[in-house]
Amino acid sequence: MLKSEIIRLTTKALISVLLLIMQNYPMFCQEKRIGSITSYKKLNGGIEGKTAMVIFDVHVYNENIIRIRATKNKSFNTVNYALADNNIPPFNAAKINDDGNSIRITTNNISCIVQKNPFEVSFKNKYGQNINADAFSPAFNGDKLTVYKQLQPNEKFVGLGEALGNLNRSGSIITLNNTDNYKYGDPRLPMYSSIPFYIGIQNNAVYGLFFNNTYKSQFNFASSTPFASVSFDGGDLDYFFFYDTTVSKIIEHYTSITGRIPLPPTWSLGYQQSRCSYYPQSKVEWIAETFREKQIPIDGMVLDADYQLNYQPFRTNKERFPDLPGLSSKLASWNIELTASVYPGVKIDSGYDSYTDGLQKDIFVKYNNGNLFKTEIAPLKVVLPDYTNPAARNWWIEKMKWMQTNGISGYWNDMNEPALSNSYLPENLLFDFDGKKSNTAEAKNIYGFQMARSSYEAGLKYLDNKRPFVLTRSGFSGVQRYSAMWSGDNTASNEGLLTSVLLNCQMGLSGVPFIGYDLGGYIGDGSKDLFKRWMEAGVFSPYMRNHKEFFATANEPWSYGEEAEAIAKNYIGFRYRLMPYIYSAFYEASQNGLPVARSLCINYPHDEKVYDNIYQYQFMFGDALLVAPVTSEEKIKKVYLPAGEWYNIFTDKKLNGNTEINIDVPSYKIPVFVKASSLIPMQGLVQSTKQLPSDTLMMHVFNGNEKDEFTCYEDEGDGFSYKEGNYCGRDIIFDPPKRQLLFEKQKGSFHSRFKKVQIVFHGFEDDFRSVKINGNVTQQLSDCQIKILDALENLSDIYDKDFYAQLKNAELITGQKTITVNYVPGTIIINW
Repeated sequence: MLKSEIIRLTTKALISVLLLIMQNYPMFCQEKRIGSITSYKKLNGGIEGKTAMVIFDVHVYNENIIRIRATKNKSFNTVNYALADNNIPPFNAAKINDDGNSIRITTNNISCIVQKNPFEVSFKNKYGQNINADAFSPAFNGDKLTVYKQLQPNEKFVGLGEALGNLNRSGSIITLNNTDNYKYGDPRLPMYSSIPFYIGIQNNAVYGLFFNNTYKSQFNFASSTPFASVSFDGGDLDYFFFYDTTVSKIIEHYTSITGRIPLPPTWSLGYQQSRCSYYPQSKVEWIAETFREKQIPIDGMVLDADYQLNYQPFRTNKERFPDLPGLSSKLASWNIELTASVYPGVKIDSGYDSYTDGLQKDIFVKYNNGNLFKTEIAPLKVVLPDYTNPAARNWWIEKMKWMQTNGISGYWNDMNEPALSNSYLPENLLFDFDGKKSNTAEAKNIYGFQMARSSYEAGLKYLDNKRPFVLTRSGFSGVQRYSAMWSGDNTASNEGLLTSVLLNCQMGLSGVPFIGYDLGGYIGDGSKDLFKRWMEAGVFSPYMRNHKEFFATANEPWSYGEEAEAIAKNYIGFRYRLMPYIYSAFYEASQNGLPVARSLCINYPHDEKVYDNIYQYQFMFGDALLVAPVTSEEKIKKVYLPAGEWYNIFTDKKLNGNTEINIDVPSYKIPVFVKASSLIPMQGLVQSTKQLPSDTLMMHVFNGNEKDEFTCYEDEGDGFSYKEGNYCGRDIIFDPPKRQLLFEKQKGSFHSRFKKVQIVFHGFEDDFRSVKINGNVTQQLSDCQIKILDALENLSDIYDKDFYAQLKNAELITGQKTITVNYVPGTIIINW
């Protein structure tokens, strides 16, 4: 008997024994299973029916998505904040068959089998392979709902957003309950946001489960049981099953349900400098001016709450910031945008117009007896707007006009779990829920999401047709439609660095591509060596913000001496050179939900090594760059290269995949590799995303055996005219078997910033000397030595000259070829 068959039989036996125990022992008496189907009827694309306890339905959304619902109420919940569209789409292609014991609902790709007695659900692919199945019938214990799922052999689980722990969730218990988790590190404790969506990875199969339920939840991935379970403190059974052939497709299906990011303003992709807190106004100006004098690229300055009068939203501390509009205007003249923090709490003060106006409009959270809920968000006694109330959202939108009046472009929603003592909210609060009326248990995890939504809608109204940038600490599934996120109050430690990088990847797996962390670590002083490592890894974070607490040492790039400054300047500059690649990756995210920072399990889900605790922190930045973050203690880094061929970004040396290697990592360098066959567009160095680069786009082509395609995307960088066709999109195809590089005809009416394209060929044969342009013009190639990332670029005046020359000589690149052609809107075909 095969080992996998033994495991399957053993698991089945254990489940049978446990089921017998659960059916007979008194400790399970209160748990009531939803029972057997008593009646049902067929629908177009599904079924609906009843058991003795619930009404249920099963709806096919498309060939790869099926939704399961059951409720003890008379009707299903109609308020679904996580869903981009609350309507159930028609699907007429499903086949429905009843064999007496079960109902089979089939699409071209999956089958959903609904067992009648008792009600249990299983899913198979079109080949009949078991993908996911209930271990027992779903059950209610009072209001608490639990779903039990069978395990498949060697099954792995990834996702669940901002939850601590390893990339592979197998054997762990994860609690989702939005909490202000200061100085986090314990994986048993919940974090700031809740995303009840995970991806199951089996041998040759992947699937996803998204639970559309905002209550506190617990996911047990066989920590002490031979099955997995998901429990919610209340609410309906409501989940979506996604099946496809790749992890990226599962993410695409999930974000088709919960929504995708809108294109962000390009300035928000540049470097952001922050502190808790920068004041007075003159210091903010000095910091920004110093960046410009030192020619360290920057796009944003960020104000924490101390710019406010007594931490009151929409009030300026005039002693610290005597002319806030003047500050934002001065920064704008330097191509630097201003982002400012705002809390949800409104100070209880009869002289405070936001408080009195909110009372008059009756938009604050109350107890269920009608009394106003008064609490504290340190150091203030406050009331909380009920963002589930349309009137409160409209009130907040009107109040946020203050931001536009003061020239503030970025809206930072902080402390919005909400951050009360232990994020505790009394259970007897009443929330509007868009007229549905609900309680604390259902509303708490959606609170920050709804605040972010309100802020985004304020930006749409008041930012003069510019794209809003909202940053939120708390959120729920679907928050990506409105806001970027960052992973809260991390620590200035090696563990804090690695955890932050992994959280970025886990959020990307969970449909949130615009994600970042506090560079340098928010809590604690850190060290010079640690700061270098934060900056080197941080340029590969989708949102790049340097942020530090008030009592810690300074954290600007020049704060740790000349070497650290030069390294930071070099890597920040690299990010700005890489902006065509980065912006194109964000465009891709807006189209299909695929993250910008990607766990290796997206491209290599069945490679055991990518789940190894040593390698789980490695990630892809876009589709081409593999990054291995380094701690301050590491002098040699062990790196795993997955299947395929890879190029060392510093030397162009080609390496085979499926291998573990040890790499020297001096303080100025972290391991970065380029996947063979990749296309990487770059531009000249700029000091801001608003500054026009040189007129030549650089397209780096890394030779390989596989065909690859890249969509290079441009638009005006702000505003919404791209929706009317004012963009430039070019599909660029590298086809090794055809020995061809194809620039397809431009889509869209936007005039590219680039007049020429310099193509740099990496890793081609020695006899690669000439190319044909559009089939009839033969041009000779030139030799060149062009590094994508030169880690020594700004260190020539820091290191001893002989030592510097020795380092440079050790990384000489040979064999590159280049040619420059006109970047015309029409098709460009290059053959060799």
